[in-house]
Amino acid sequence: MLKYYRHQFNFICALADLASLAAAFLAAFLFRKDVVPLLSSQLAKRPMFGMDYYFPVFLLTAIVVVGTLFGTASYRQNPGVPLSATFFRTAKAVVIALLLTLALAYLLKMTFLSRGFLLAFLLLFLILSTVTRHAAALWFRRSALRGKGSRVLLLAGAGASGRQVAQRILDNPELGLKLRGFLCLGDESEADMETMAHMGLECLGPVQSLPELLSREVTDGVVFAGETRTLAGLEELFLICEDLGVDSLMAANLFPHLVAQVELERLEDLPLLRFTTVPHNHFALFLKRGLDVAASSLGLVVLSPLFGLVAVLVKAADEGPVFFAQERMGLNGRRFKCYKFRTMVADAEERLDEVQHLNEVDGPVFKIKHDPRITRVGAVLRKTSMDELPQLWNVLRGDMSLVGPRPPIPSEVTKYERWQRRRLSMRPGITCLWQISGRSNIDFDRWMRLDLAYIDNWSLTLDLVILLKTIPAVLTARGAA
Repeated sequence: MLKYYRHQFNFICALADLASLAAAFLAAFLFRKDVVPLLSSQLAKRPMFGMDYYFPVFLLTAIVVVGTLFGTASYRQNPGVPLSATFFRTAKAVVIALLLTLALAYLLKMTFLSRGFLLAFLLLFLILSTVTRHAAALWFRRSALRGKGSRVLLLAGAGASGRQVAQRILDNPELGLKLRGFLCLGDESEADMETMAHMGLECLGPVQSLPELLSREVTDGVVFAGETRTLAGLEELFLICEDLGVDSLMAANLFPHLVAQVELERLEDLPLLRFTTVPHNHFALFLKRGLDVAASSLGLVVLSPLFGLVAVLVKAADEGPVFFAQERMGLNGRRFKCYKFRTMVADAEERLDEVQHLNEVDGPVFKIKHDPRITRVGAVLRKTSMDELPQLWNVLRGDMSLVGPRPPIPSEVTKYERWQRRRLSMRPGITCLWQISGRSNIDFDRWMRLDLAYIDNWSLTLDLVILLKTIPAVLTARGAA
């Protein structure tokens, strides 16, 4: 019920985006077809493909744009979203959509597609989408302030939890919620009652008078906010709400010191509360996995000649296997074989004790900038990060992702502090914040905190930023060891 207004708003936004996509596409197509030839005689000589060619491009781009907006939570906003936030969120989706559409057009061999047309199409969409979304937000806000379509709530409880609920509702009128007043649970203090009065809320009596209120007052829902032991004795009131078809909600602030997000799930007919600190936007994670599969497949095909050349060089530099397979720990401790081009002598693992005293980093990690076991070819591969390329196979298999915390070896994980193990709660990656922040130049504690910051702030946009920043980091060999 609390999501009613938000769902209405986001449905309108989705329709507005579809209309904006169609209008922007038609405007860009007509501009390219009828206006551009008048502006440039050189462009006028180029063939202009018809709508039958470009319509599949529209469908492809529309799917990518809407999917990206959905994956970046653009359809989970409140009508109170400011204009700047709407613009920048849509702009991020447009950038991602532009890159994805160009990549898909290349894979599907759409050689006729004009990049100028695609850019104009998406820029027009950005403008139209921002304007229509903001207009919808203003309309919903004004409707809520006028009380049109508002959902009327009763609040049971005036303690700390009740005050928190009341304050959130009063501070966000654009949610379309109207608080009729509050009922006392019996454990409130005089200070609690005075605070609620100062907030402009009327005391409607003890919670036992709820059935009478529901029989004579317009009520869409009742929010129960109090101590768990107090609410446990109010089952009869919940049943009355159920019989009357009135929504009953309970403030589930069971563990106030937890920072984890709380979500409701169901195991068949059994409701469960999930406390989580890792990303659970399933659609966005699905897109992330789809990008991993597409990019790793393309990379393995396109880079296959380079793989062959590196394999020859590794074999020529030192007798032994071309690839080095090491057991690593992935998502939530799952073990897998991580593949790299071999950069050390064949018996490097057996000689580990000889160089253990040369470790240059703190924490459980073992790293030496000038490891005597590294071959000459291996040194070049490490400097250019080409030794990591076989991990594209790990990405394709699902052991790893393109972006994520680097996978540790099991012996390192046994030495982790408890808070550091949370870095295993997301699929490991080839590159990460640590990779673009200096790698071996930063200490272990900072490395762990960067990984947790990535998990806490994860989005498809962040992945894209890390991938783009990885290119100069690799080219300059910053922090490579």
